[in-house]
Amino acid sequence: MSHWSPVKPVTSKVENICSEMKPQVQEKANAQFDVYVPIDFISTNEHGVNYTYVVKVDVGGDKCVHAKIFEAGGGKLILQDILYPKTTNENLVPF
Repeated sequence: MSHWSPVKPVTSKVENICSEMKPQVQEKANAQFDVYVPIDFISTNEHGVNYTYVVKVDVGGDKCVHAKIFEAGGGKLILQDILYPKTTNENLVPF
């Protein structure tokens, strides 16, 4: 059972991770996003090495994507899943 952080404002690191994953997020959502602004996130880590992030990304028009991104120890990123569409006021929860 993973312990998730409280919801935090997006950091530059999480912003960069999100930007790098945008093509995969768009593909999985079957949509092109002109607006793509990470807002906040929750995270968990295993032994301080592998991190999992769930990030709320504003994609415009009161719609958001919740993207679950896994970061392995060497920095390799994997988009595990997304929840789309979500509204901007829906809370982030682990999925």
